[in-house]
Amino acid sequence: MTRIAITLDDEELRGLARMAQEAGMTEEELLREAVDQLLLSWRSPAIPRFARRLGPLVPPATHH
Repeated sequence: MTRIAITLDDEELRGLARMAQEAGMTEEELLREAVDQLLLSWRSPAIPRFARRLGPLVPPATHH
């Protein structure tokens, strides 16, 4: 495991501490989870914004 350092301003640090406390985890755990989610979403193919508004592209099945 590698450690990295990031710079946060005081307001960001307070917000991070508050979020971690509300989630019942440490700031490090919260940040690690956020990075995991970021990497997961980065790897998955994105749905274009216009397609999100269109809805399903396959018509619903009809029961005859």
